[in-house]
Parts: sequence; structure tokens; C-alpha cells
Amino acid sequence: IILKTVLKMILLVYCLATVIIESFFLFLCGYRKKEQLIIVVCANVLTNLTLNLILLFFGRTILLLALLELAAVAAEYLIYAILFGRSKHLTLLTVAANILSFAIGLIIFG
Repeated sequence: IILKTVLKMILLVYCLATVIIESFFLFLCGYRKKEQLIIVVCANVLTNLTLNLILLFFGRTILLLALLELAAVAAEYLIYAILFGRSKHLTLLTVAANILSFAIGLIIFG
């Protein structure tokens, strides 16, 4: 029971950190409407929890982490492109937001 609680807390902290970092980044880049931010939050919760649950289940390897991060970027961009409209600028922002949250996550959580 204690282990399950700890794992849930870790997943929650990782997810919350990602949501805060990427939402703030996209907010600074002009995505300031309430609806836009809700979409960003939902997309990040979906991709972050999926990524971390898969890593938890299969183990954390560099190859799997890299593949899942690429999949998360692709999934987030797909969601944003459908709802905000496709653009090269949005692609770059999605990649940049994910690199930023990944780098900050490494610094904070190792």
C-alpha cells in the first residue's frame, strides 16, 4: 500500500511539473486563451501519464525513453494541430516545450 501511494505521488509530481512547465512556456508564446490552456493541460496529462506508466511497467531504458518522448511530442502536436491549426511554428513550439520540460525534469529529478 505504501509503495502504491509513493508511485502515485511520483507520477503526480512528474505530471504536474510537465504541465506547469509546458503550459507556462506556451502561455509565454501566445497561447493565452482559457480554452487553449485547457487543451495544453489535457494533452500533457495524457502524454505524461502514458509515458511514465509505460516506463514504470517496462523499465526505464534510454531507447524506450527516447521513443516515448518522440511519441509524446507527436501526440501533443497532433492534438494541437487539430484544435489550433497546423503550422511549422506550432511544431517548433511543441518540440521546444518538450525539450524544456525534459531538461528541467532531468535537473530536478535526475
